[in-house]
Amino acid sequence: MPLLREEAEKLSNNELEQGVIETIIDRDDLFAILPFMKITSKAYLYNREKTLSEATFIDVNDTIPEGAATFEECVAKLRILAGDVDVDKFLATTMADTNNQLAIQVRQKVKGLARAFRRNLILGDSSTNNKAFDGIPRLMHADQKIDIAGASMTFSMFDELVDAVKDLGADCIMMRSEHLRAYRALLRTVNVGPSEIMMENFGRPMLCHNGVPFIINDFIPTDSGKASIYCLHLSEENGVTGLYGGDNAGIVVENIGTVQNKDAVRTRVKWYCSLANKHDKAIAALTNVKI
Repeated sequence: MPLLREEAEKLSNNELEQGVIETIIDRDDLFAILPFMKITSKAYLYNREKTLSEATFIDVNDTIPEGAATFEECVAKLRILAGDVDVDKFLATTMADTNNQLAIQVRQKVKGLARAFRRNLILGDSSTNNKAFDGIPRLMHADQKIDIAGASMTFSMFDELVDAVKDLGADCIMMRSEHLRAYRALLRTVNVGPSEIMMENFGRPMLCHNGVPFIINDFIPTDSGKASIYCLHLSEENGVTGLYGGDNAGIVVENIGTVQNKDAVRTRVKWYCSLANKHDKAIAALTNVKI
């Protein structure tokens, strides 16, 4: 299961792209565990399991019933996430003794790139913006929504949420920071302090529910003091996975050169990326949870 960190380690001879990928990882916990697949075309065609054919008990000389699993054909198209950085040549020359102006600006642009990806993970809807990929809510099967109807958070809600993906295995729970504070408060009501566990790939202790780490995404929209909480199974084979095209994890940093109408050098940062969900049970959500 290739992660962005592993892709960055391959780029020891390309420090610029390596730094870009490492900056993306540092900006969001999800990038530390979200697997990424390389695809060699502008779209990725995959089959998602729809129905499973079971076996049956038979008697002697009974006819064995035939049955085959059915699959739904899905397509995830690569999208281009890009931005330009202009660095004034005068500033680059006169201030280079204290800071590399280009490096600073590229780093800031990459932070914005990661922020845009994180926003699209939740708000992405190709039916309203065909330049973007579909986010987690659009990729989730309708049967995986658990409507809480404005109720306050309880531990049993999270048990039900994790159970919705238990056949595959829950890898993380994504929620707003307000919900994480509510979970900490819930722990205190039962005289249990927040317990943080050192998790592989994160590099720091993470608050977990029965071993499933919480990840913050404040782009999850709110509605009248309510919001959704998502549980994800992350897998290149049968779960949620990122997609990229080209080398260097899809990251491209180009020196465009001198800007025509001003004394500045332009650098372009691009990411050829998308998102796919390979199983109907890989995403589940508690909807309308009181904040």
